[in-house]
Amino acid sequence: MRTKTPTAGLFLALALTALSSRAEVDEDFMQTVEDTHKSLTSNLAVQNAESSNVDAKLLEGYFVEIEDHFVKKGDAQDGVDLSKKSRDLIADIEKTIAASDFDTASRTSAELGRTCKACHKIYDND
Repeated sequence: MRTKTPTAGLFLALALTALSSRAEVDEDFMQTVEDTHKSLTSNLAVQNAESSNVDAKLLEGYFVEIEDHFVKKGDAQDGVDLSKKSRDLIADIEKTIAASDFDTASRTSAELGRTCKACHKIYDND
């Protein structure tokens, strides 16, 4: 008899979230964040709750690391504030996914993208 195990997606999310806490915030890391956001946007569009939640959890961990980066950097309050805003937006996305409100989750994901772009305008050369 087979025993039930956590879904592969959830296991992957937890593993990658743990790894993200050791990641260096560099160009490769930021590309991973961007790719994960694109995946989230796509998964929300097709109303795939499980995959959307995996992406949201990954982004949540990534933005903890990004916020920590800006705190350690010092004199980067805009980066800290935008990272916190991003984490709040991701929490909102998770709530709307749980409520099966994919339209609101998609709009919030678009706002997350705008928040990322605002930060990149400030810290483009960092």
